[in-house]
Formats: sequence, structure tokens, C-alpha cells
Amino acid sequence: MAVARDDGRRVVTAFSGPVRLSRFGNSYVLALLVAINIVNYADRTLISVLAPAIQQELDLSNTQVGAITGIAFALTYGLSGLVLARWADRHGHARILVAAVATWSVMCVLTAYARSFTQLFFVRLGLGIGESGASPASFALIHTAFSDRARPIAYAIFSAGATVGIGTGVAVGGWLGSEYGWRPTMMIMAAPGLLLAFVFALTVKRPAKSAGGPRMQMPSALATAKAIGADPLRRSLVGAYAMASFAYTGFAQWAPTFYMRTHGMSMKEVGATYSISSSGGALLGIIIGGIVVGRMLVRSAPLALHLCGLLAVCAAAASAAAFLVADRTLSLTLFAIFGLAAGATYAPTIALFQERSPGESRAFAGATMLLIAIIVGQGGGPFIVGLASDLLEAQGVQAPLATALVIASTSLLLSAYFQFAAALSTGCGETSLAPLADGAADEVSV
Repeated sequence: MAVARDDGRRVVTAFSGPVRLSRFGNSYVLALLVAINIVNYADRTLISVLAPAIQQELDLSNTQVGAITGIAFALTYGLSGLVLARWADRHGHARILVAAVATWSVMCVLTAYARSFTQLFFVRLGLGIGESGASPASFALIHTAFSDRARPIAYAIFSAGATVGIGTGVAVGGWLGSEYGWRPTMMIMAAPGLLLAFVFALTVKRPAKSAGGPRMQMPSALATAKAIGADPLRRSLVGAYAMASFAYTGFAQWAPTFYMRTHGMSMKEVGATYSISSSGGALLGIIIGGIVVGRMLVRSAPLALHLCGLLAVCAAAASAAAFLVADRTLSLTLFAIFGLAAGATYAPTIALFQERSPGESRAFAGATMLLIAIIVGQGGGPFIVGLASDLLEAQGVQAPLATALVIASTSLLLSAYFQFAAALSTGCGETSLAPLADGAADEVSV
């Protein structure tokens, strides 16, 4: 097939099938990647449920909490992710993944020793460096290990780990935090990551350089970034993913605090009920998105993208309503609907973006997508919600945090806009994964 390169040229190669990455099989590798993703998001989200205790002990404002959970993490996550993804493309995705998991686990331990806002800020910088190497390397390993027809489902299963991780971070973190305090909780939650790094290093091999076909010279980072910007489809997919991330990360940080303040829930109650509502809905949505929308993506990408746009609109309406209704049960139900609708768009968006990206720079292209999503989402979501809440409170607005969260939900409408734009992008009408799945010739231009 003719494979696009991010320097604008094309190289003709034969279609290559999936590569076996472990003697235990590629399903085992996917299971490890899912476990790593669960720990990744659990450690990342842990601070959200512990935020009230940390805020009280260290006397932090909402804006400072937003900076610690948003800007501090996003600054290094996005920028270092590009560097680590480049190294992963050059030196092996499995190797970088192991180093990344070990690094963020150590930083999670160091968080327990922070005594001030400044110390927390810099530890979160380190956590961002560690976690930045995980997703791009994992995306590339999944692409290597699975066939084109199986990838949307594999991406969905992997993405489901993020939802389970967020729920685990809230549920387990809430229970441990109430029983032992936030500092011991940080140390306990770091242990699974160190164990997984050790197991992955022992049992998963680095794929041979020849696995993806004839060796191609790696395009420059600038050429890859320019190619993404020049491709209407990938550009729109990045926009959709980033705006959805803005809402999701903002909610992940502040929704637990919202339920504690507005609905009088304890830390344990938030861990037991909110985590099930948010994670359960999102998990179901991601699985449905990977199977139903993923199969639709194989047949007609425009149709699948239009459906993703409609789902984003539904997610915006459900999330806004969840923060406005007075009944706790109804609010949690609406939040589950938000998770289901938003989650269904994730795997197809990632799968189509990865399929559009050349193999020699796939991890770097994925890291570029994540960089923008992290800057807009992780960097903007928690910080802007916290800042808006403080400003609204200063103006005497009732329920300032709820109002700020409703405002954040409008970013999902922008995500819907980008999904519709992707469906209408030049050449998108011919985009389909079916030819690749059948091993037929395929041509992708960038």
C-alpha cells in the first residue's frame, strides 16, 4: 500500500499484519496496557478527591488547587510528551513506557512529602513528565499488536482503563484518605505502578524495527506537526479531542468537590456513589464507542464522525443539567449519561487519528495530539473552573462552583463542532478502515 509520510512524500510498502509482542500473546500485552492506564489515571485523579483535605491543611485557594491539578501537570505532560514520544519512535515504545510508569510512581510518593503550594506544584511537574510517556507509547504498541479491524475495539478497551482509573482514584482514594489521611494514601497508590513497570519490562519485548515494513527515515518533528496542521481531518480530530478533554478533566477535578459542597456528601460517599456513576457511564460509553461506532468507522468514517458529534451535544446537555438539578440521585444519573455519551466518542477519534498517521512517527503524532489536548484540557479545565468559581464567588453569585462547571460543559459543544468538521473535511468521504482490514491497497495523503 502507499503510506503517507509526514515529510510530504510517499513510500510504497506491503501491508504488514500485527506483531507478537510477548510470549503470552498480544491480548496479555493489551491487558498490561489497560492496567497501566488504570494506574495512570488513578494516580492522576487521586488528588481531586483528596483536594479538600490538602486544601485545608496547606491553606490553598481554589485557584491554587486548579493550578496544581491543571497547569503544573499540563506544562510538563504536554511538552515532555513530545520528547518522550520521539525517543519512543527511535528507541522502542516498550522501553519508554516502562521508564514513564516508574517515574510517575516515584513522583506520587514524593507528593506525600509536600509541605507547601510550591512543593506540590513542582512535584506535579515531575508527575507530568512521567505520565506523558505512557499514552503515546501505548497507542503505538496497540497499533503494532492488532489488525486494522481489531484496533478500534483495542483502543476502546485501552481507553476504558482511563475511566476505571478515574473511578478507582476517587473510590479507593476517598476510602484510604478518610481512613489514613492524604499523605499515606499517596504512598500506597504509588505501589501498583512500580509493580507493573517491573512486570512489563520482564514480559513484553521490543518490536523489531522491520515489523512495520521497510525502514523509512523518520520525518522531523516540525514536519510531523506541520502535516497534522495541514490535514483537515487530523486537525479537526485534535480539536474534538481537546475540547472534550477540557470538560472531562475539569469535571474529574471539581465534580467530587461539587458533590461534597452542594449535596453534602462525605469523602466516602463520593468514592462510593459518584465514582460508580461517572466511571460506570463512561466505561459503558467507551465500550459501545469502540464496538458500535468503531465498526461504523470501518464502513463509513463520515457517518461515524457525525454520530460522535451528536453524542457530544448530548454530553453537553446532560452534564450541564447534572450541575443544575437539586436532586442528588437525578444529578448522578445525568452525570452517568454524560459519561456514556462523551466516552463513546473517544476510541473512534483516537483510532482514526492513529490510522491517518504514518508508522515511523506514530507515537510522536499521538503525542502532538495529546499535547494540545493536555494544554487545553488538563491545563485549562481544572484551572479555569477553579478560577471562574473564585471570581463568581467574589461577585456574590450563588453556587459559584456549580455555575463554573455548567460554563465548562459548553466546551463539549465545541467538541461536537470539530467532529462535524472532521466528517466534512476534504477527502474524509473516502476515509475508511475497511480496505486496510482486508489487506487491500490503500493510499492516505497528508
